[in-house]
Amino acid sequence: MMIIADLILLYALTGPGPQADTSGTALMWPPPPERARVVHVRTIASPADLRPDRGFFENLTKFLFGGEDSRPWLVQPVGIAVSREGVIAVADPGAQGVHIVDLTEKRYRLLTERTSGMLGAPVGVAFGPEGRLYVSDSRDHLIAVYDEDFDPDGLLGTDLVHPTGIAVVNDTVFVTDTGRHAIACFDRSGTLLGMMGERGNGPGQFNFPVQLVSDGTLFVVDALNHRIQRLSHGGAALSSFGRLGTGPGSFANPKAIARDSEGHLYITDALLDNFQIYDTAGQLLLVVGRKGLSDGEFMSPSGIAIDGENMIYVVDSLNRRIQIFRYLP
Repeated sequence: MMIIADLILLYALTGPGPQADTSGTALMWPPPPERARVVHVRTIASPADLRPDRGFFENLTKFLFGGEDSRPWLVQPVGIAVSREGVIAVADPGAQGVHIVDLTEKRYRLLTERTSGMLGAPVGVAFGPEGRLYVSDSRDHLIAVYDEDFDPDGLLGTDLVHPTGIAVVNDTVFVTDTGRHAIACFDRSGTLLGMMGERGNGPGQFNFPVQLVSDGTLFVVDALNHRIQRLSHGGAALSSFGRLGTGPGSFANPKAIARDSEGHLYITDALLDNFQIYDTAGQLLLVVGRKGLSDGEFMSPSGIAIDGENMIYVVDSLNRRIQIFRYLP
């Protein structure tokens, strides 16, 4: 049965200013005296970080988890998306569901049902322009669709091999089918429009693609080729950047990609424990984060999403939390 609870949020995610470290200095990149371009805003590790008071959180925890106060809110968070209305969706295969924090309606939900069954291993999420939510279920090889009220509203691509990342562009849904080393294209009714790519390391070929984002073209995280490929919506290879390595400007295990209002590309790397910012030509602009447990540090970051206000939401997977930053144009 779907678990639903309301959270009366004390703060909106965009409300508090940058948090400070133990020295009282705001976390920012690059550090002073250079002009800051990214600042850390806050970290959400559990509903306790959103609670108005301890008693409310205790009641919520008992409702959600049967009184198991020690159980984490996020079990195995992977993908993240943010709607135009400020709704955050986090795919969590460990919880076999998608966490929803609706900042407008001040409501928390855990989506576990889909059309014809239950979610198995949700790993990717994306909002469509009309507010529908698309969820890739890698265990059951399909895309689950939800309407603007988050009620199950159909399935797409029920014969995918291992769907992961999703990008919705107008009436087309692009899905990285990691197991097929390709990108599947559907219309919103679920009709397969075509497949782009095959396994390889040449232009337009992939080696376990995992995520993608659109700016009128497609930028695809080509994970085991350790690069970002740029393709037209029709599948023509346009350019690529990236290389295997452990230093700035290289990738060890790239996971996800997002764009800010100026078109910069943000790529998380689960082995380097950071996200790197590039321009569309592939020039490295900034590296944010390192391995650790503190704010501004990561343990295997995965999903990343950016809203219309340039708030950056990063899934800090092994730390089981969401870290929030802001890009300063």
